[in-house]
Amino acid sequence: MAKCPHCKEEISLKDIDRETFGAGFLKQEIMYSCPYCNSVIGFSRGNYR
Repeated sequence: MAKCPHCKEEISLKDIDRETFGAGFLKQEIMYSCPYCNSVIGFSRGNYR
């Protein structure tokens, strides 16, 4: 599996913490973080559904 770039723990997509921002009609933003060290791994943007 993948490793966190900060703490080097092995993580899978099921383990990653997700926070969703934006309750608007047009878009939402998602922040992904490591469940072990709580460091931010990445962001994504998509349509709100």
